[in-house]
Amino acid sequence: MHILVVNDDGPPNTKLSPYLRPLVDTLKANGHQVSVAIPAASRSWIGKAHLIEASLTASYVHPDAFRADGSWDTSFESPDPENDWVVIRNGTPASCAQLGLYNLFSERAPIDLVISGPNHGRNASTIYNLSSGTVGGALEAVFCGKRGIAISFGSKDPQPGDVIAAAARLAVRVVRHLYENWDERVELYNINVPMVLDVEERPVLYTRTLPYYWSRGCLYAEEGTGKKVNGVNGVNGVNGVNGVNGVNGVNGVHVNGDTNGTTVNGHAPSPRQRQFKWSADLSDMKKTFQESEEGTDAHTVLNGSTSVTALRANFWHVPDLEGPLDLDS
Repeated sequence: MHILVVNDDGPPNTKLSPYLRPLVDTLKANGHQVSVAIPAASRSWIGKAHLIEASLTASYVHPDAFRADGSWDTSFESPDPENDWVVIRNGTPASCAQLGLYNLFSERAPIDLVISGPNHGRNASTIYNLSSGTVGGALEAVFCGKRGIAISFGSKDPQPGDVIAAAARLAVRVVRHLYENWDERVELYNINVPMVLDVEERPVLYTRTLPYYWSRGCLYAEEGTGKKVNGVNGVNGVNGVNGVNGVNGVNGVHVNGDTNGTTVNGHAPSPRQRQFKWSADLSDMKKTFQESEEGTDAHTVLNGSTSVTALRANFWHVPDLEGPLDLDS
């Protein structure tokens, strides 16, 4: 079987992408032809996005040329150019799937399956599935007429080599089983593998997706303060005294020396700006996962079993809400 592997964590990297090379090596050891197309940098939480204003540059890199930090030795002479990986600057998982299927490996046999991953950490629940670049890569495969499987290795903590090897071996077995027994109702599968040494002896279970919605704003913080926003550790203000939409202000009046649109020393003030950075606080989500019902993806992987969730690649309409709207009723 010819398998295209894409991911959202980028090139092999001990911190961000430690699972990619072991999975690819295990797939090849099991007799599969493997082509690899990956973003040049981490593209987590990007879903099925394409960066339409960006030019994409594809570099062919031998897997042995990568350094521990994800960079690669440009002077490395590939001993086997036909099996080089492709690293795509400005790439996303979805664009890697597109280019991998249509442009990059035309001299090789047709691709039978797209594997996206393995993600560094689990992708369980609706929020993760809809945000995940790993799932996004598999979704793109479906829209290109191919079968897609998203794989996540369920831990961001450093793992010993024997645990990673066990997860890779099991993932390859599950992939083969799903491919050979594909349910025609299914467009893609989402697999979560727990990182435990005896994972190969533990159950592999079909699961449903855990529904999850944000209970509060918890993904961003205002830069320079460490304060959360959206009502957490402040009311739309930063270090303000009763500040509403004020920065270092009293009652939201002064903004960096300006007075909310009033001239200062005869000059109109600069537009007020606030800077935010990614600062995810997932404590509520983790608590919900711990309390999740048996049979969900989150409960299954947290309890040490491998989760396989069968998915359709669409936002389907709500049944019976069809036809004209009676706006006068």
